[in-house]
Amino acid sequence: MGKVTLLSHLKSCAEAAKNFANGLAGQITQAVTEALEEMESLKADKPARVAIEIPTTGWVDDGTGDYPHHYDISASGVTAADKVDIVVAPDSAIAALHCDFCPSTETLAGIIRIRAMSTPTSTISAEYWVTQGKEV
Repeated sequence: MGKVTLLSHLKSCAEAAKNFANGLAGQITQAVTEALEEMESLKADKPARVAIEIPTTGWVDDGTGDYPHHYDISASGVTAADKVDIVVAPDSAIAALHCDFCPSTETLAGIIRIRAMSTPTSTISAEYWVTQGKEV
């Protein structure tokens, strides 16, 4: 095999290797993109915030401990194993402070229960987030 033929053959091999590598890179890029899209769609549900108004009426006095008043917020899909965080809107902070909200919540099937030392004297704006718990 002459030098020219060998050089031509090496160029052809290099071109074939380049095309093969480019094809693999394209396949890898496509596979990674598809995997990321699938992971995003399968990712644990991101908690969605829900705006609520906590009224002055509908509270129940059950005499329980330091927080004898409770109010049940209807929340479809909530279970007793879930954890719920409630954040009071800044413009309702004083009203929430005056009724001494309990810093934790209780969850029941379809209900988020909040407690306070006294019932609010004005409507309180807030948002809640549900963190899925494990059923026991």
